[in-house]
Amino acid sequence: MKRIAHITFFTVLLGLTGGRAQTNAPISLAQISGATSQARTIFTRFVQERHLSLFNEPLRSEGFLCFQKPGHIRWETTAPYKSILVSDGSGVAQFEWADEKWKKLDLGLGDALQNIVSQIASVMDGRFASDQRSYTATVTNAADAIVITLVPKNESMRKMMAAIEVHLAADLKGTRRVVLRENGGDYTDIQFSEQIVNQELPSTTFDRTAPVAIEQIRAAARAKP
Repeated sequence: MKRIAHITFFTVLLGLTGGRAQTNAPISLAQISGATSQARTIFTRFVQERHLSLFNEPLRSEGFLCFQKPGHIRWETTAPYKSILVSDGSGVAQFEWADEKWKKLDLGLGDALQNIVSQIASVMDGRFASDQRSYTATVTNAADAIVITLVPKNESMRKMMAAIEVHLAADLKGTRRVVLRENGGDYTDIQFSEQIVNQELPSTTFDRTAPVAIEQIRAAARAKP
């Protein structure tokens, strides 16, 4: 469940596609939200490193995120294990790779998982800027990047997560990195690459019964319009 819960934070602000002119003027959350809301579909690769004080080396995983309005999410880990969390907007399913095929899991967490993907979808839709109930947000403008720091307002959440740092390209055309700062010094660093927006994805990308292979989704996302 801990692995799943982190998805809520991983996908903050990934939908930036609108871009902005290169100026020295400070950027606001409203401008960021406006850029985010222009994304109809998103395909991106992630590499995640979890840095824990108990280990000398970070715990590394990688995979792909797919998003499509309204509320369609697919978070697929490809290494070191294989798993899929997928929502078609009306329900959620989980799969793990076993015996050379996808096995659907029944963990009894339907409502919790639906809540997670709903939060992801609201972020992708650009609604986070107007929602000041969950986080206190500050924006730092640098010459080559924009960093948004989100501090949870909920006391229970703050016990788990001290802050979330979102590193954006200066032109708002993509998210480079998300860092999850935990109390005690542990942190998770997620790097994003191969981000493609507003490309048609296969109709079975978000199928809760038999999700299509990620290789087919990747090929479709990279195909020329």
